[in-house]
Amino acid sequence: MHRLTLSLLALSLLPVSGAGALNHKWTAEAPGAVKWSRMTLAGTYVFATGKALCAIDSASGKLLWSRPEFASVLEFNVEEVPGLPLLFVAQNSGRFSNSSQLTALHLETGQNVWQTGKLKGHLIDLVGHASAGLVVDFSKEVGAAAKSALDYSAYDLANGAEIFQGRINDQADLYPNEKTSKMMPRFDLNGHAQPAFDDTAMYVAYSGLHKIDLASGKLLWGSKFDVTEGSFKKTNSSPVLAGGTVYSSAKGVIRAFDRNSGALKWTSKDFGASVPEITVSGGAVIARMGGTYFNAGSREYELKKPLGIVALDAASGQLRWRYDDAKDSTTNMYFHEPSKTVIIADSRSLVGLDVTASGKPREAFRVPLEFKARSSGGKKAAKMAGKFALGGIRGMAAKDSSGEDYPLALVPRSGGSLVVRAKQHLLAFDPAARKVLWGVEYKAPGLSGWQKIATTAAFAMAYYMNTSTALNTYAGTTANTTANNLRQQNVQGMFGAWSKSFSASLSSNNYAYMLTDVEAPKGTAPGIVGVNLDSGETEREVLFGEKEPSYVVDELRGVVIRTRKDKEFVADALR
Repeated sequence: MHRLTLSLLALSLLPVSGAGALNHKWTAEAPGAVKWSRMTLAGTYVFATGKALCAIDSASGKLLWSRPEFASVLEFNVEEVPGLPLLFVAQNSGRFSNSSQLTALHLETGQNVWQTGKLKGHLIDLVGHASAGLVVDFSKEVGAAAKSALDYSAYDLANGAEIFQGRINDQADLYPNEKTSKMMPRFDLNGHAQPAFDDTAMYVAYSGLHKIDLASGKLLWGSKFDVTEGSFKKTNSSPVLAGGTVYSSAKGVIRAFDRNSGALKWTSKDFGASVPEITVSGGAVIARMGGTYFNAGSREYELKKPLGIVALDAASGQLRWRYDDAKDSTTNMYFHEPSKTVIIADSRSLVGLDVTASGKPREAFRVPLEFKARSSGGKKAAKMAGKFALGGIRGMAAKDSSGEDYPLALVPRSGGSLVVRAKQHLLAFDPAARKVLWGVEYKAPGLSGWQKIATTAAFAMAYYMNTSTALNTYAGTTANTTANNLRQQNVQGMFGAWSKSFSASLSSNNYAYMLTDVEAPKGTAPGIVGVNLDSGETEREVLFGEKEPSYVVDELRGVVIRTRKDKEFVADALR
């Protein structure tokens, strides 16, 4: 990177002061129209213009770095690996050119940590495994659109040295990426389940189930079957490893394979719905049916039924019980190990099902979802309006045609509680005591398209909190070998203090941010409120004012950043 270029761009991105900025923590102007922007897991605000790929320090608005050579990069070609302060940039040389290149940038400095030579094909997915110290890229054949065989290569995270390469000839269905044009979409693997790892192998479910050796890259075994349900994304579970078996789901069917040979042990009946989650405990395979999924074709979220939970015998695949009594919606499931119950939320209740049941499902508990209305004033909310079930917002919805609001996600907290997240509702539940700790509801904001924004925010909250838990727990068998421990130490030592900052940003998820109308100088206007997940109290709020705000929240640094007029960034303190 040239220092002169960085200096010139920095001049056009200095924080703006003066009367117009008095109510903001900082404002800055990008060197050109912003094509896309996002907050990274490490707390760096990254954006692209027609001139460069850039990063801002979210606390101060200071330009951290700028890379003009990546000016044309599309958002879906910029990836992260949870657990590392690296930004991976894939440069595909052209729609009809069969080559690409992968660069690992340091998020703090923007400098190259390493860069590959020319790679075959177009990169369409990047899978990192921090404890094994490697990153694997998958690429499609040139000219391939909706279906392609997959080439893969693995690189050492510390220096970019190629560890292995290989190929899966069984063609995978690709998904149109919503970050690209509807008229000329780019296709990738982002709608598929994420691979799973053990000490020696990677299991991928892109075109059936395939096992890849992590030392040589050799394809050890593969079983081809259809895994896609039209253009719906994330409808299948990631491969689940338990003992000598690996379990995989596809199009409502669960399969069990011998982990060493790949031989099929059993196939379940077709449950008539997607199976996006599997867990194994006490000789039982517990799986969720149905849910809310993103449709890459319509670019909207849609509910797919039937909804519920099934339990199968792990050895034979025989059905132990099936619960399909969920009302109108279902969240992800949560397995509470001490009580051997699996918990889900539907439109009316939190339900705990006894995993040890046989023949028919047995409810361990059913707790009504009750919330308390808050006025549009955020922290200055009126007194509680009384308890009522989640259907309370449906009355409001009927007036503004904003649709019904159902639970979308269960988010476990480090202290043992569960948070139930809907678009405009939030509730905390203690699974040990089996009681609701608190629940709040917020009026739908006066924004067009708020439902999609709020739905995305609910799923994002679940993703970031689960990522934080996984990284801070440092669980996984791969980290147990001496060789991989040494490799991981090398990676951590290389990034130094920035890794600590990264970990801190992940562990700071103590608030949920809800779209609503907040107090303005004259009446109310759209904004967000920050809800303390320990108490349920509204402790933060930011007024937006825009009819279609584009915003991200950096909780660790206490700011919300918005993009205005295509090239202006505005940061407000979360107060």
